Amino acid sequence: MIELFVALLLVPASVITIWDLMMHRLAPSARKLTRLTGYIGVPVHELSHALVCVLFGMRITKMAFYQPNSATGTLGFVEYRYSPYSMKHALGMALQGIAPLLAGAVIVGLLLANREPIELPDSGIGHIAGWLGGVVVGTAVTAWAQAMSGPVGFGAVLLATIVSMHAIPSLADIKSGLRGLIVLVGFAAAVAVAIDLFWVYGPDVGNDLDSIVRVVTLQIERGMWGALYGAVSLVTLTILGGLALIVIPSLCLQVVQFIRGARGDI
Repeated sequence: MIELFVALLLVPASVITIWDLMMHRLAPSARKLTRLTGYIGVPVHELSHALVCVLFGMRITKMAFYQPNSATGTLGFVEYRYSPYSMKHALGMALQGIAPLLAGAVIVGLLLANREPIELPDSGIGHIAGWLGGVVVGTAVTAWAQAMSGPVGFGAVLLATIVSMHAIPSLADIKSGLRGLIVLVGFAAAVAVAIDLFWVYGPDVGNDLDSIVRVVTLQIERGMWGALYGAVSLVTLTILGGLALIVIPSLCLQVVQFIRGARGDI
């Protein structure tokens, strides 16, 4: 389960970071269009952070839904205070790391009208890789079919793509999520030790606690797989959106400018 959480934090961010570097090399105007789409996507990103703060009692000190900063590269922010001794705040910080992913996944799921139940993969790298590939293909096929269904469907896919482009955790989100995860891992270790002690001094109580923990852990793991499904869908839409909205138009513009320049030289 910890591996799933770390995957949610690091894998989408790593893939998109590499993709952004490639995209900015291919399309010099990528940053301008990213800021333009940020008018819609960034408020969703920051609202997800603000909602987690409210739910877990972390005081918001400063917030900007859209405020581009050329020096830091950020488009918005939510600053908050937390207690390092609060388990509630530790859980909140862990969720802060994946809050944009979760919010974006919900919005994309609603806009793409994907109602098929999520089937969990079997254990093994091959099964998981096949599952991830199926999510990518399924998302692309669903988005294409809906975009071709008419203006409303196209608008829904476009909106889902814009939200996806800004739903990937930032570096600050990753740091917050890992900081909260470290505290939660320590707490989980303490719970495991407590259950072992109950098994020694009170087998019946230990058995009951072990059953409860197993059920809770299973449900959390199912939720994490659902979140990973959403994250893969977001990354897929982000890359497809980057190609359709930024890279291809920019390359076409460069070709036109090159042809005009060549004609001028002649």
